[in-house]
This record gives sequence, structure tokens and C-alpha cells, in this order.
Amino acid sequence: MAHSGRSRHKIYQILASIAGLILLLVWLEGGFNRKTPPGTAEAAEGAAKDLGPVIQVELKEIDDIRSWPGTVTARTVAQIASKVPARVLEIRVGAGDPVKTGQVLARLDEQELRARLNQARAALAAAEAHSARAGADARRAQNLFDQEAATRQMLDAALAASRSSAAQVAEARAAIAAAESVAGEGILRAPFDGAVIKRLMDPGDMALPGQPILTMQSVQHLRVEAAIPESCARLLQQGQGLKALIGSEDYPAKVEEIAPAADPQTRTVLIKAALDPQAHTQPGTFVWLEQACGRYSALLIPEGAVRRTGQLENVRVVLDGKSTLRHVRTGKIHDGSIEILSGLKEGERVLSGGGK
Repeated sequence: MAHSGRSRHKIYQILASIAGLILLLVWLEGGFNRKTPPGTAEAAEGAAKDLGPVIQVELKEIDDIRSWPGTVTARTVAQIASKVPARVLEIRVGAGDPVKTGQVLARLDEQELRARLNQARAALAAAEAHSARAGADARRAQNLFDQEAATRQMLDAALAASRSSAAQVAEARAAIAAAESVAGEGILRAPFDGAVIKRLMDPGDMALPGQPILTMQSVQHLRVEAAIPESCARLLQQGQGLKALIGSEDYPAKVEEIAPAADPQTRTVLIKAALDPQAHTQPGTFVWLEQACGRYSALLIPEGAVRRTGQLENVRVVLDGKSTLRHVRTGKIHDGSIEILSGLKEGERVLSGGGK
């Protein structure tokens, strides 16, 4: 009997422990507290006027700001090339080097250029000698014709030869002018302030007319190029102001060019917008180009009215002279105001400072 009593006593102890554990769990879960509606927490006692200024939730028409990825490019790009065939003797700059207007970039072999000029001068001397002889022949033919010692056919042939030789002299003089104009092309200079972005030849290479030796670009006049969906691109016009976001900074931009047709593959239109000269960037930089693509209605409250706890966002809603905590979901920020996507209705009142 004593053994049976001890067994029952142990069973009661176990049951009491289980019951105590259950009560503890219920208490931790707030089972003994007064319930409040989901999404709303009751604030401490006190009048709303003691907690700060109150503002009303407003429904406003705002611009639908879209951001498009773009690239900073140089408005002015130059291909530095020789006007005549010549061998490259020296290149004084490399990719990435800054250059100034008139700075020597490369030097070509001028021996061939001088040889062409000398050849043109020799051709002029020969043409002038031939012209002098043809002129003398024409004068003799004219005298003989006047004395009826030569036929009209002989005179016409002499006059034609004289005119032809005179034309050859003019052609030789033009060749000299052309040779003299390229005689100074052995030194290639920078046409504007900028930076070298490509070096396409090395000393010893043969430079041909129109074949680039260097590529440089201006870093003073930059612009943004972005492909914008045709539905939004049709709202743009030349001269319209946009905003360019580069890193954490934003700069004004102005539309300069709008492609006349959309890309049939991507259904986008290429837009080029001049970047503010004060922008601290360089060609090739990634940029977001912001554009207002239409308008829409949104609930707005001051950005400071929203408090964040972890990933939760909430505001203090004023009801019957008291404030209650309500969870909300927010959207974009517009000049100090923030969109409310859910959790509030138009006309409701909230504490502009988010409460304490």
C-alpha cells in the first residue's frame, strides 16, 4: 500500500509540472492579455495632441517616375589618322592619357612626304619648259600663217599644243600645293582637349589614309545614351529635362536626340541626353536615366511619419483622440512624401513624426 501511495504522489507531481508548463507557454504567448485587432496595436494612454502634429492621408496625382539603364558617352570622338601613306616613327601617348589641343600625338616618316613635294616641283619645271616651247611654236606658226607660209591646220595644231602645255603647268602647280599641304602632316596633333581611348598602331607600322592610329574623345561634353521603351519614349521631346543618377549623385540632363524609329527586336528607342557639365564622371560609366512616364493616383504621407522596426513599417493612426500603431506597406519616395501601398485609407489621420 505504501508503494502504491508513492506512485500516485509522483504522478500528481508530473501532472502539476505539465500544467505549470502549459500555463507558462500561454502567458508567454499573451493568452492572458486583452486582444487587439490584427495589424493594430493600442498605444499608451494619452491624447494625440500630446504626441505631435497630426496630418491627413491624401490621395494625389503624381508623376510615374521610371528609371532606365544607360551609359555615359562622349559627344565628340575623333579618329586620328594620316592623310597620306607613311610609316609611323613615334607615338607619344597611350590609352587613358589626357591630351590638350595642339599636343603632338604621333610623328610619321616625312622623307616620303618631302620626296613627293620634290617630285611635284620637278614636274612643274618640266611642264613649264614644255609650255614655253609650245608657246614659241605657236607664235612661229602664227607668223608663218600671216605670211601665207603655213596652213590653218598647222596653226590650229600649234595653238592647241600651247593651250595643253599651259594646262599641264596649272596641274603641276596644283600638285605642288597639295604636296605642300600634306608636307606638315608628318606630325599628328590633338584637335581638342580630351583623352586617348585607343591606340591602334605602334612605331614601325605603315599608316594609310583613313586608317586610325589613335582614337580620342572629349571629356568636357558628355551625354547619356539609354534605350527607352517606345511607350514612354513617345512622351519625350528635344530639350526636355531628365535626371541622371550616377552612383549616389544625381545630375540634370537634357534630351538632345531621339531615334526616329524603334528597335524591332527590343521595342525600345535610343535617347541621347546632354549631361550637366558639373557631373563628376567619365565615358563608359553606368547611369540610371529617370523619366516621368505618365501619372497615377497614390496615397501620400510625410516620410517621417513611417517608423521601421526590422523589416516592419508602421505609423501612428489617430482614432478618437488617441493614437494606435498600424502596420503599412510603403512604395516610392516623392520630395519628402512616401507612397502608402496598403494599411491606410484616404482621409485617415496619422502622426507626422511617427509618434514615440
